[in-house]
Amino acid sequence: MKTMLALFTGFALVHTAYAADATSNNQVQQLNTEIQNQLKQLQAQQQQQLAALNTQLQAQIKQVQTQLQAQIQTVNAQTQNQMKQIQTNLQQQIAQVQQQMVKQNQ
Repeated sequence: MKTMLALFTGFALVHTAYAADATSNNQVQQLNTEIQNQLKQLQAQQQQQLAALNTQLQAQIKQVQTQLQAQIQTVNAQTQNQMKQIQTNLQQQIAQVQQQMVKQNQ
């Protein structure tokens, strides 16, 4: 009888241990699922933030390109004006030299 009681008690303890183990496994699985869901949410948020930043950067790049194009056009116009002035000055100097040569030849 004592042997039967000891066996029964041992069986009950083993059964309790398995039940506790199953409960802890369920808790671990639930935590794992929650963590995976949180990671998915974080990934989605990061993707949205990256998309927003990308859009902002593209807009800023377009602004910089527009500004640079305007500056290039301004510098180009200034350079063309300077070239015209240089050309005019050179033509005047050539005319003066030609006049001096004519005077010297007379």
